[in-house]
Amino acid sequence: MERIKIKANFRQESGKEIAKKLRKEGLTPAVVYGKDVNSNISIPVESLKSLRSIRFSESTVIDMEIVGGESSKAMPVLIKDMQFHPLTEKVSHIDFFKVSLEEKIKVNIPIVLKGESKAVKDGGGTLEQTLRDLEVEGLPLDIPEKIEVDISELVIGHSLHVQDLQLSDNLRMITPLETTLATIVAKKEEEEPEVVIAEETGTAEPEVIKE
Repeated sequence: MERIKIKANFRQESGKEIAKKLRKEGLTPAVVYGKDVNSNISIPVESLKSLRSIRFSESTVIDMEIVGGESSKAMPVLIKDMQFHPLTEKVSHIDFFKVSLEEKIKVNIPIVLKGESKAVKDGGGTLEQTLRDLEVEGLPLDIPEKIEVDISELVIGHSLHVQDLQLSDNLRMITPLETTLATIVAKKEEEEPEVVIAEETGTAEPEVIKE
């Protein structure tokens, strides 16, 4: 997979008002930090499009060039955290972490289920995915964007565990091997609700006593 390259703008000013101004200008406020860097930056629209193309993966190495300031800097980074606007769901802030391509890191990789279980297709079973991410350790360029798991042979009552996954020899599994990631359970038959017919109860008229 070709590595994503983006440009970021160096900025000295920070704060809520500055962030609002940047967003109005079509820029996304961000920071990048690591062993020898801690800078406020902004991400232009074109760079944000590139990040969307990798679905803002937190395990994909991104080549970032920071322009402005004293000089341009190029560095490999990972997305560490993202914030979204509560109403529009647009990206409102991004944290990047500078990595060394020669040092191992621990990251979470999304698990993507592929295929369709016959038990689910026939309507007798329901798929339950209990693990969404897998934590691994390895060199940044050895870490995949996602882990794909085939569930087409999974039957009712059977489960897939972390130990069933096959990873590259360059990666070390951090998530416990016995952890369940997906299982097929039998559908529960829906019981018809019992209809209770209430007995009609009349309200007695008060007796009128005549003289």
